[in-house]
Amino acid sequence: MKMLMSNIAETSTSQFKSWLGYGLAALLLVYNTVYTVDPSEMANVRRLGNVVYEQPIKPGPHFKIPFIDTVDKVQVSLTTLHIPPFDVNTIDNQKITLDMNFNFTIPKDKVNHLLYEVGKTGDVDIADSIIPIVKDRAGRVFNKKNTTTISQNREAIQEEVTTIVFSAVVELFGLQPHSLQIAQIVYSPTFVQSNENAVKAKNDAVAEQNKQVVETAKAQQKVIAAKGAADSAIEAATGAARSVVIEAEANKTKQQLDGEGQAARLKLEIAAFNNNPELYIRYLQAQAQLQWDGQAPQVVSAGGGAGQNAIIVPMTLPSGVK
Repeated sequence: MKMLMSNIAETSTSQFKSWLGYGLAALLLVYNTVYTVDPSEMANVRRLGNVVYEQPIKPGPHFKIPFIDTVDKVQVSLTTLHIPPFDVNTIDNQKITLDMNFNFTIPKDKVNHLLYEVGKTGDVDIADSIIPIVKDRAGRVFNKKNTTTISQNREAIQEEVTTIVFSAVVELFGLQPHSLQIAQIVYSPTFVQSNENAVKAKNDAVAEQNKQVVETAKAQQKVIAAKGAADSAIEAATGAARSVVIEAEANKTKQQLDGEGQAARLKLEIAAFNNNPELYIRYLQAQAQLQWDGQAPQVVSAGGGAGQNAIIVPMTLPSGVK
């Protein structure tokens, strides 16, 4: 009895394993028979090395012959391809590093072309085919540029690179390009250092020019001040000279007027004596005798100065005066 039960158990276990194997095989067969194309993709099938469909397969579930058919899928929605940093040389023999991004889509009528006529079969190396072209065309543009003008002309260079890359990928791959961005331009340490030195030298030159302008302004201020002082001194001297001339002319005029007045007075006094000068002189002598105080007239020398004694010279009395 025990042996019978053991045989039944062994038979049941063996049958279970068999059914489990059949089930797994059926699942594997179904898995290799049905495939799905996503909404962002299109596909085609290779059967023993031959392309099955003339037009790409649209999104949705589809069937294939298991273990014979191979499904090739490609993304047709917008793709952003990062171009790894790469070096290029400029016309002035400077090395710069570019980091770029390229956005494109694959038109439906170019799906088979990209899957089976570009690079290896399938989509395994589409990016590998595009990246070298982008690098080459960008390098051609930068090879003609001078490093010192890249920053100021970056927008124009971006447009030039975009134009030449778009033309190449359309011609070679049939892609629909949308945009290309030069994310970063990295200059060599040598160029950066030389540029910093040039900027410093320029700043130093500007500072020196500013200093010279300031010193020139100060010198001009001193010249203006000196000229003003000189003009002021000249005006003062001219004024003083004019003052002396005016004073001298005034004294001269005064003397002339005094002389003319005395002459007129003398003429009138002589006229009183019937224009007889001798009678007028006798009159003056008489007047002098009446006013004489009995002292002999004296003349004081005009040469006496401070600290010097005056020289008194007695004068001889007129004849007839006692």
